[in-house]
Amino acid sequence: MPISIAKRLKKKEHPISDHFDQASIIFIDIVGFTAMSKDSDPTDIVQALNKVFTHYDSIASKHGLEKIKTIGDCYMAAAGIPVIQKDNTLRAARMAIEVRDYMVDYFTDHGFKLDVRIGLDCGPVVAGVIGEKKFIYDMWSDAVNTASRMESSSIAGQVHVSERFKDAVTEYEQFDYVERGEIEIKGKGKMKTFFMGSRIPLHSL
Repeated sequence: MPISIAKRLKKKEHPISDHFDQASIIFIDIVGFTAMSKDSDPTDIVQALNKVFTHYDSIASKHGLEKIKTIGDCYMAAAGIPVIQKDNTLRAARMAIEVRDYMVDYFTDHGFKLDVRIGLDCGPVVAGVIGEKKFIYDMWSDAVNTASRMESSSIAGQVHVSERFKDAVTEYEQFDYVERGEIEIKGKGKMKTFFMGSRIPLHSL
């Protein structure tokens, strides 16, 4: 829960509903985790997931993203909320590349190879807190749905972005793109999408 949102809840502001004209959303799904979980000790599963997600937390913090939630072995974060960031697409793209590179040769302590599918999109979003228990600062919009679809339709080891995200982040001239062509996206129809890479080493960013 972002500190600013927690303070608003303490002041009895509820439900909380905010609109942002532009934010960037990243979904990261761990490939291979379900197979590993099937035959692993529950403690090992939790420890492995905690180790990976804790590192994602540090990368999110480094680039100024807000962790939104985890859903099983999927991690969701956003840039541009709850504090407006004009360079939100750049921040999200940098996180995506760093997570991808971190997972290239990643093995758990018990020798299981894990990889990731990553999806990104950007656009207007509504964010807020609803319900009465287990509060979470969540997000809703077409951009959120599309980012999730970019992840689920990606392939292991790739950062998959919408044409909208590619157009928005191109101004920073730090990334390369491979056009995937028009593909069928569940609930969206045919969309032109891209795989994104970095032309600048992360340590120089």
